[in-house]
Amino acid sequence: MRKPNFFIVGAPRCGTTSLWTYLKGHPDVFMSAEKELYFFDSDLWEWKKPAPSPGEYLSHFSEAAGQKIVGEASPSYLRSQRAAKGIKAFSPGAQIIIMLRNPLDVMHSLHSSAIDGFELIRDLEAALEADAGRTGRERIGYREFTDFPEQVQRYLDLFGRENVHTIIFDDLREKSAAVCQSVLRFLEIRSDFAAEFPWINSNKRVRNMRLQTILRRPPKGLRAISRVLVPQWLRPRVQQVLLNSNLVVRSKSPMDPKLRRQLQREFEPKVEQLSKLLGRDLSGWCEPRGEERGLATVEHRRNDREAEIGWGQMRR
Repeated sequence: MRKPNFFIVGAPRCGTTSLWTYLKGHPDVFMSAEKELYFFDSDLWEWKKPAPSPGEYLSHFSEAAGQKIVGEASPSYLRSQRAAKGIKAFSPGAQIIIMLRNPLDVMHSLHSSAIDGFELIRDLEAALEADAGRTGRERIGYREFTDFPEQVQRYLDLFGRENVHTIIFDDLREKSAAVCQSVLRFLEIRSDFAAEFPWINSNKRVRNMRLQTILRRPPKGLRAISRVLVPQWLRPRVQQVLLNSNLVVRSKSPMDPKLRRQLQREFEPKVEQLSKLLGRDLSGWCEPRGEERGLATVEHRRNDREAEIGWGQMRR
């Protein structure tokens, strides 16, 4: 049975589903039919459950034939403290793809996708503050998911730069064809694969909150039935499929400009550190966007006018 030799490890909300879907169509690649196998990230499991056996994990790749690349995509592997070492022990020569995005946008997207599910606080600023005090399965980990310098360094140290390929979400949005070609060159597979890059996993919201609550915390009777009908290792996956079926795509509301500027100041040192680590200037992540520049200009003019009035009053 083939072992995976390729892993898309995250980060979440950075295009991992789209890349997984794109590569599934390449003749030299076999990607697991199910995305997000959650095999190597046991430190992040939301509830205590028996770990799937290596045989159960490898069954996801049982249909792989002569493809050069056999892989999976689990965006939690980047954040996990255990996943990198687990992957290295399991598949020492594995190739790794890391996908990164402005950490502010990642947090915003995580919050928007978690509303009505794990996250009950609709205001992003309040949710970030509340999450800092949460523990266990209640904690979403907005800031933990976006500690990119430490996470990237972990994979570089274990696998070496030659086996780690990094994709910036901005590039994927602006020039997906060129990014896909760079992925094919990294994996050393046929570069004449010209499939259109699929954009998947838009912002989703819950259709029926009551159903979502039942699915997340099933009543005792429903749990008893599932224990009879569904193998224990398969239950979390069945639950996730049902949860996903109760979602609908909706656009997310924009982040408050004042909160964005506050978070930009907070994340500036990490963005600078990541820039040095990757050898790429990412300082634009900490600069105001077009609409924010306009607001900043208005605020600056107002402050200047207030200062002029104050100075005039002082002179009188």
